[in-house]
Amino acid sequence: MEYNEKEFQKLANKRALAIWIAIVAILSVAYAIEVLKAAKTAQFYIVFLVLAWIPIAIGIIALKIRGMHTQLFKEIIAIGYGVFFAFVMFTAETAITFSYVFPVAGMLILYKDRGLLIRVQIANVLVIIGVLVKTMVMGQQTDRTMADFEVQLACTILCYASFMSSLGYLMKSEKALLNSVEGNLNKVVHSIETVKVASGSIVDGVTVVRELAEENRQSANSVVGSMAQLASNNEVLRDKTDSSLEMTETINNQVENAASLIQEIVVLMQQSVTNAKGSSEQLEDVVRSTNEMADLSAEVDRILKEFKNEFEMVKNETGTIEKITSQTNLLALNASIEAARAGEAGKGFAVVADEIRNLSEGTKDSSTSIMTALINLESTSERMTESISKTLDIINNTLTKILKVNESVTNITQDSIKLGDNVQVVDKAMQEVEKSNRNMVENMRQVTEVMHLMTESIQDADENTKVMRSKYEETSANVEHIEAVVGKLVEELGAGGFMGVKDIEPGMHLTLKDKSGAQSECKGCVVSADADTDTIIVELVNGSTISKQTKYQLAVIVKNDMYYWDTFRITESNDGYYKIITEGNPRVVNRRKHPRMPIKNTCNIRIDESGDSFDGKMVNISAGGFALSSRNVALHDSKGQHVTVKINNFDLGSARQLYGCVIRVTDNDGEFIVGCRMLEERDDIKEYVKANYSE
Repeated sequence: MEYNEKEFQKLANKRALAIWIAIVAILSVAYAIEVLKAAKTAQFYIVFLVLAWIPIAIGIIALKIRGMHTQLFKEIIAIGYGVFFAFVMFTAETAITFSYVFPVAGMLILYKDRGLLIRVQIANVLVIIGVLVKTMVMGQQTDRTMADFEVQLACTILCYASFMSSLGYLMKSEKALLNSVEGNLNKVVHSIETVKVASGSIVDGVTVVRELAEENRQSANSVVGSMAQLASNNEVLRDKTDSSLEMTETINNQVENAASLIQEIVVLMQQSVTNAKGSSEQLEDVVRSTNEMADLSAEVDRILKEFKNEFEMVKNETGTIEKITSQTNLLALNASIEAARAGEAGKGFAVVADEIRNLSEGTKDSSTSIMTALINLESTSERMTESISKTLDIINNTLTKILKVNESVTNITQDSIKLGDNVQVVDKAMQEVEKSNRNMVENMRQVTEVMHLMTESIQDADENTKVMRSKYEETSANVEHIEAVVGKLVEELGAGGFMGVKDIEPGMHLTLKDKSGAQSECKGCVVSADADTDTIIVELVNGSTISKQTKYQLAVIVKNDMYYWDTFRITESNDGYYKIITEGNPRVVNRRKHPRMPIKNTCNIRIDESGDSFDGKMVNISAGGFALSSRNVALHDSKGQHVTVKINNFDLGSARQLYGCVIRVTDNDGEFIVGCRMLEERDDIKEYVKANYSE
């Protein structure tokens, strides 16, 4: 049983009260029998009951008011029972009545109060002496009564002497025992403190192991999933490799066919080059012939122009004939006129005139016919000239086109030559491709063999990962067992008084929870703590307020543990802080373990002690802690220090800034992975993880 002075005082009072009630009850029954036998009067019995039970009632009231542990109760026993004992002694008719005091006197040894026993002894002796004086005054003393008084005094003095001696021995023995215990107490306390520190370290270590195991489990699950996916993909890859091998062999066959076709194309291209050269020569002949045609056409054009000039001369001559004909007609007319004037003499001349006129008419007609023919000839000549001009234009256009064709054919010839050269290059390249394809076929066969080996390795790795995951389950079970054992040890240390206000430090967080079960609670931060007076100075945070009508339970987060007090007093100081005075030892339990959700958000990290600030990324988060990583060397020796973390682009706005204490640092090739324990439990993060993550 834990030593608690108040509890032992309470137990002593309860036992003393029980013995007191038992003695008075027995005497009440005994005197009631005396009343029934008419040995005592009713009035006497009433006074007896009043003097017997009223002190008991007063004592019970004092216990209710002052508490069961009050020191006043032993004084009430001494006085109350002393008055009752004096009444019984002064009214008793037997000498044995003095012994009624011994049970109560012996009971008073429970209080280990030497002064109280001395006072009670003196009172008892005075009562016996008073009774003796009464007897002597009333003249009732006899040798027998004097002998009885002597025995009473002797027994009383001897009994109290024995009580005092026994109490002295007990106190001396207890003191020796206490000295002995005190001699080892420092060792025990030191050992307990060592155990407490060790238990804290064990819990820290177990927490780290749990976190690492949790992260390893997540990694193992990821590896198992990845291995399963890899195995599946490997099967697909193997199928694709086999298919690729078949396709490569097909491609090889096609390449061989293509190489054969390209060789044929080379031959055809060579023939095309030869034909193109022949076509070029023929086109050159056509060009020469066309040039000759152009020359001949030009000559025809020149002749036609000369013909046209001559034709113009004929027309001019024909005009001259027409003029002569006109003059001949005019002359014939004049001759006819002169013949008519001459009469008979001029008849011959008239005949000549007629003949001239007829000749002139004939000439005129011939001339007209010639003119008509010439006009027709002129028209024909114009049409001929126009046709020849068109022919010359066509020949010139044809010549231009033939020149372009000749240029094109020349270009074709040159392109064909280049194409032939390129085909030769392609032929060589195809030969190289064919060679490379044969190598690729061989490589694909080797890849297939390697893939088979990889498949076997993946299957082995998958089995090993599953075994590793099963070992994690066993490790997790052992960690939980260690946590349970350490948790029970922590609870026992707390119940034994080795954990309390002395463990509370400034900066720790506390919560005042409503005992009625309501959801309202007050949040605070420890400003200072005094173990000597069991006093905690608190500053309320987050707008919390304390209601005097509410009964609270006090919960303080001390590293890995939660300290609970059900009995305490709260007062407000002038500086705005609250003073909490605890009573008794706290109930201590391990902090709850919460599931951790992996996250990859970037973050800013600040080490509060040094002020160093740098960037990193989150690893996971839970309602009671978080992990992060960075390559900044400032984290290397950060264990035990406090950090402030601001998470970028985190969905839960209230959790974008976190405070924690570093409990582990892992160096992964220059990348420091840090695990932190938060200074308070975060219900908002717990609900967020519950809603967004399932293991």
